[in-house]
Amino acid sequence: MKLSLNIFHKVLITLLVVTLVPLLALWYLGNSSAEKELTTKINENLVANTDTVATGINSWDDTNMRALRMATRLDDIISMNPARQVPILTAISSTYEWSYLLHIEGTDGKDVSRSDGGALTDYSDRAYFKKVMAGKEEGRLVAIGKTSGKPSLNIGVPIRNDNRTVVGVLAIAMDLGVVSRTVTDIKIGETGRAILLDAEKKVIAHGDPTKIKTQLQDFSKHPALQVPGITDEPKTYMDGNVKMVGFVRELPQGWTVLVEQQYDEAYAAMNKMRDEARILIGVVIVLVAALAFVMGKQLTRPINQLTAIAEKLSKGQLDVTIPQTSRGDEIGSLARAVERLGVSIQMAMDRLRKK
Repeated sequence: MKLSLNIFHKVLITLLVVTLVPLLALWYLGNSSAEKELTTKINENLVANTDTVATGINSWDDTNMRALRMATRLDDIISMNPARQVPILTAISSTYEWSYLLHIEGTDGKDVSRSDGGALTDYSDRAYFKKVMAGKEEGRLVAIGKTSGKPSLNIGVPIRNDNRTVVGVLAIAMDLGVVSRTVTDIKIGETGRAILLDAEKKVIAHGDPTKIKTQLQDFSKHPALQVPGITDEPKTYMDGNVKMVGFVRELPQGWTVLVEQQYDEAYAAMNKMRDEARILIGVVIVLVAALAFVMGKQLTRPINQLTAIAEKLSKGQLDVTIPQTSRGDEIGSLARAVERLGVSIQMAMDRLRKK
């Protein structure tokens, strides 16, 4: 079937092409540029917030490690004499308010001395103790504390005598409140938050407490941790039915910081701009269609009139009035041509009658 386009269709197509092609081109270029700029700002914001968390945690951790290592060099600590050790442990514990217990364990894992004067306890089953006794310079464990009953960070470092032989382990148990505040203080809009995970990818702190169902919840299957390259630059991923954008950084302690935000909120300005552009394009299409309709009518009405007159002339109806002859455009020229045609037909018929 052959497609037939009338003047209205041709005018409409012409106006749409002339109007929409430049408009869409400008929108595409502007949208691409704006999206790129917004993405850069979002990425910079995520990285900056991750750096804030990482810097706070690393500084706090470095303070603790310096205190522990300095203590292990003291003769009173190396002596493994509880009477000499307890005053030092008590002084350190009172200085670092987030610590609730400093204790020294023998090579069998049993307490030798404690800062809180509590009962001597066997810690030989603790991972941090096993790591130190296996030759590591430090051992870490985030667990439910035997003393506090709450999630706590336990760090152990070796105590060596003059022969560099390990004679015990100096351990500190700390409330994670300081770390939690560093994490929970990070707010990005309504949905942006930070998450801190331990070496086993269990939650130490979460910016959204409603997401935590149990203490030390396992986040090893979190979608962000499965995204390739997310430690190099922010990436997008799906968390259930929600699209997210996030950034992950591994800390020297083996911990992981994740800062994430819902994609729709992060790109709200872009989505708003796109919606406004769609509305603008829709309005332009409506206006162009209306303009094409008006112009089409203005063009087709006189042409249809002249077509009808030409049809009458072809049937010998010469008593017709031809409008539009005074127009100065092509339609006026056509009207005058039809008028001359009518005159020519009239003269031809007059000659035939005379014969």
